[in-house]
Amino acid sequence: MLNIRNFIPEGVEDTGSRQYEIKENLIRKIKRIYKSYGYRGIQTPSFEYFDLFSNLEGTINKDEMFKLIDCSGKILVLRPDATIPIARLAAASYKNNKCYLKFCYVTNIFRINYEESGLKREFTQAGVEYLGSDSKESDAEVIALGIETLMKCGIKNFKIDIGQAGYFKGLVKESGISEENEELIRKLIEDKNFTELNDMLKNLNISDTLKNTILKIPYLYGTPEKVIEEAKGLICNEDMKASLDNLIQVYEILKDYRYEKYISVDLGLVNHIHYYTGILFKGYVSNYGRAVLSGGRYDNLTQQYGYYMPATGFGLNIDELMEVVEMNKISDETICCTDYLVLYKDDQRKDALELAAELREKGFIVECDSARDIVSHIKNAEARNIKEIVKLSDAMVSVISIGNNENYKMKPAQFLKSIEDKEVVIPIH
Repeated sequence: MLNIRNFIPEGVEDTGSRQYEIKENLIRKIKRIYKSYGYRGIQTPSFEYFDLFSNLEGTINKDEMFKLIDCSGKILVLRPDATIPIARLAAASYKNNKCYLKFCYVTNIFRINYEESGLKREFTQAGVEYLGSDSKESDAEVIALGIETLMKCGIKNFKIDIGQAGYFKGLVKESGISEENEELIRKLIEDKNFTELNDMLKNLNISDTLKNTILKIPYLYGTPEKVIEEAKGLICNEDMKASLDNLIQVYEILKDYRYEKYISVDLGLVNHIHYYTGILFKGYVSNYGRAVLSGGRYDNLTQQYGYYMPATGFGLNIDELMEVVEMNKISDETICCTDYLVLYKDDQRKDALELAAELREKGFIVECDSARDIVSHIKNAEARNIKEIVKLSDAMVSVISIGNNENYKMKPAQFLKSIEDKEVVIPIH
């Protein structure tokens, strides 16, 4: 006998009806939040040319992309990132736009994550991109939107770590270290590998002051006021000062949103800083080991497609948000159900289908079936979570309420009137 588990590729999974319902409810909620801030939905193709991503420094690892060849011999990839295609779209289709653009999306992302990493190869991501503005207000807005999204999804214990790519870039510029050494230093900082970082810096031909400053970068983490004060004392040039000033300005705006309690500053956020040009941030939930959202400012991306448009945004991993929601038992108890099961004899099928259509018009979930085996339908009602069974017979409606085991009869018109007379004339959902 075949093992059916072997029919599911590594790194992907099925989604059952209950999980799907919870996920869809989260997505609907998130879309409403994005729309309330003026972001407008867009969609990019599942397939893109490999060249769209291959020449971009500091973005997606080429080995993490699913590649395939089309009939013309060109290399395609399954969408490994949402922001880069949106930047392409903006540069190609909105060149004549005279104002800013605010886009939102919910889409699937595909990456070759290896099993031991615990990451999926296909996951759903929701996010926003704010293009055409280089203001501190736009940076603060996308961070505030990320905070509000987590809050309204029921997450309470979370922090948004904010960094500034320019602060570390300014330090690297001052030290004059090579790109190769910079890459290694960034990796050691990200990995919190302080021993190897110290050993490496000992062998670099830079001043002890700069060595000590680099060693302090990973420790510049914590409450904004404390970290900002420490960071001021390490400034070596105007680039570092301007970057820190920008971070302070964004934080002051977030205080006006009244979101300061969710904010930490982490100037050790140095991953992908070839891609990020200013503010960058990650969102972490207590007792969950990975960031559920991340983003930042990427002013130079659209320029690589022929049109300069400063931009900022973030992506939220819906699948990981689902794990957090389940872990903390904070999801709405969304259980798939049917409001009415309409049963009929063959000679009343037309009337039954008309009744079902009328109920659906009112917003109810309605199933229809033959009344030949009423006992079986009653037995199945619990498994299907059917609220009421409505049986048409001899110009009458027999209603069986599954929850309280009540039965009553009335004419179809009376039945519909009884629904309208209820205090809340909306479906059970």
